Order: sequence, then C-alpha cells, then structure tokens
Amino acid sequence: MKFILASIILSSYLFSINGKLIFNDGTTMEGRINTVAMDAVSLIPEGLSFPEDIRVENIDTLKLDDGNILIENSNVVYLYQNGEFFEPSDVSDEIAYEDDYELEYVLVPNWSVNLYTGHPIYGASSFEEYDDWSFLNGFSIGSPYGIFAGDFFMNAIFEFAYYTFKQKNNPSGQSQSFGGSAIQLGISPGFFLGSASLSLTACSGAYQTEKQEWKTGFIVGGSIDIPIGSFLLDRYGDKDIIESLEDYLESIELRVTSRSNLIQKSDGATGWLDAGLSIGYEF
Repeated sequence: MKFILASIILSSYLFSINGKLIFNDGTTMEGRINTVAMDAVSLIPEGLSFPEDIRVENIDTLKLDDGNILIENSNVVYLYQNGEFFEPSDVSDEIAYEDDYELEYVLVPNWSVNLYTGHPIYGASSFEEYDDWSFLNGFSIGSPYGIFAGDFFMNAIFEFAYYTFKQKNNPSGQSQSFGGSAIQLGISPGFFLGSASLSLTACSGAYQTEKQEWKTGFIVGGSIDIPIGSFLLDRYGDKDIIESLEDYLESIELRVTSRSNLIQKSDGATGWLDAGLSIGYEF
C-alpha cells in the first residue's frame, strides 16, 4: 500500500493533478484536482480557471488519469492535500475536517428539458392585421456545453416551438394566418441569486410564417428560475408521496418568462412580446 502511495506521489509532484469525477446521476466532470477531503473535493473543471467545491456525497467515483481511484461509491479511498496522498485512517480529525471550511455552491453542467407556454401581450404595428392571438408552445433542450464559472453560466440550447396567429376581421372575407413551427438554436446566459437564478435566452432559426413559408427570425428573452421542487420538499417533505418523488423533485424548476420575437414576413418583418411559464427538469 505504501509503495502505491509513493508511486502516485512521485508521478504527481504538483499540487493539482488531473482526473475525472463521476456524479451519482452518471454525469461527469474532468479537470485539475486541488484537494480531496473527507467531505468535499476541490476541482477546477476543464475550460475554467476557478475551483469548484463538490460534496463527496454527490460523487460516485473520482479517478485520476493514471487509473488510480480516490473516491469509490461515495467513499473516500485516498485524501489529497498539499501534493500528498493519505489514507483516511492515517489522518487526524483536525486535518480531515476543518471547522472553518466553507463549502460553496457548485454549478454542475447538466442536460435539461423545458416546456414553455405563453401568450402574446403586445404586437408591433406591422402585426395589427392579425387580431386572433393564440397561446405559444415550445420544447427546448439545454446542453451541458458552454461556460460555467462560479454563479455565472452560459450554455447552448435547442428549441422547437409552435405558434399561430389568425385574422378574424378581413375585409376580403378570407381569413389569413401567420405562424407554424419554429426550429432554433441559441445560448442561455445567466447567474444565480441565492437558490433562484436569472437567465436570458438568445436564439435564431427558421420560422414558418404566411402560407407555411420558412423565414429567419430571432428571439430574445429573460426568465426568473424558481426551484419549485426544492420548495415542495422543504414545505411538504414529510408527506409520503413527496418523499417518494424526492430524487425527481430536486431537479424541477419553474420559470417565469418573457420573450421578444422578431420574424421576417413577405413584406418586411414583424414581431411581438409574449409572457408565460416554463417547467424545466435537469438530469
């Protein structure tokens, strides 16, 4: 055992070493490991310059690039501090648990799915001919690809949406419609405000307009994300049905959203402002 420890130390003489972290839900994070304590791991994710502190209870496996395992099944196999490795049994309580240690919230890049429904609340002057406004619906996928630094994040998103507007009062007697499907790509930057977060959305893509023709359009919006799942657990966590859904509720968020839409049409461009709600789930 001491020979293995000595080999690791000789091959990793710097205070930070490279490794791969696997969370309990199967998602992974690679980067430079600064320290491994009994309660948390300090790691700088690839592409970032600031360390993140991650609770051991959220980690399934922590493996070095050379194959050595520091954490397995949420149990610390080796501690790592100041460029040295220790077995937990060889470390005093003062070293393993620091009373003044403060664990910061860690932003973990994840996939997410979101359902959106909203209603137009204001239309441009070029949109007044369409006087029958319906609800808009959308389905989006948030990717774990982007920038994640401290409380700030910006990730890539994909969205499919459906919207339709009709013209009730047409002098010619022929009702016209505007809308259809929309496929768009974009980014969603934002930052955390305590347990909630404020995020923005900027997308562009192809939108069906008059006579189902495809045109280019843009969407810019913002939302306040409320961790409704955590609220339900805190408020009703003692209920059997809530307790049985704990693993799922923790990942649910409610978003209050407003979006501005600018879309081309045959004689120029038009747009509207809508507001609605979105339900998101991270996995």
